[in-house]
Amino acid sequence: MHQHFSFTRPLGLSFAVGIALAVGFSGFGVVWAQNDTNAGAANIVYPEMDALRGKKLFAERGCVVCHAVNNVGGDIGPGFDASNIDQSLNPFDFFARMWHGADEMLHLQRADLGYQIDFNGQDLADIYAFAHDREAQESFTEDDLSDRIREIIDNGPSVTFE
Repeated sequence: MHQHFSFTRPLGLSFAVGIALAVGFSGFGVVWAQNDTNAGAANIVYPEMDALRGKKLFAERGCVVCHAVNNVGGDIGPGFDASNIDQSLNPFDFFARMWHGADEMLHLQRADLGYQIDFNGQDLADIYAFAHDREAQESFTEDDLSDRIREIIDNGPSVTFE
C-alpha cells in the first residue's frame, strides 16, 4: 500500500526538507542538448562519484548513527550493506526512498546529533557510491567512527517513533 503525502506534517519542515533536497541535487548539472533519438531532451551529467569519500561522509556526518554497514552502526534505519541494496537502484529512486523517511531522519538528527545533516550534490553522489560499493564497505569498521558518533550509537536513539 502506498503512503500518501500528509498535510498534517508541519509545513515548515516539509518545505525545509524539500529545499534541502533541491539544493542537494543542485550539484548535478543539466546540459541541454539535442540528439537524433530524443530531440530537445536534457542530457543529465552526473558528478564523478567517490565511494571512499562517501565512506568518510557516512561516518563523519552521522548517517551511521541510524544505518549500519558491516554490522557497524545503528539499526533504526535500513542497512546500507551493498550486498543488501538493489544494485540496479538508480540514484533518484535511492534518494526518493530517503525522502520517505525525511521527517523521522530530521527529528533524530536534531535530537541525537544536535543539528540537521547538510549535504550538497557531490556529498549525495559519494554516499550513493559508497552504498553500492562492496569493496569500499569491506574496510568500514568502528575505527572509522569518532568517539562522539560511537557514543551516540551506544546510547541508542533519544527519539522513538510509532
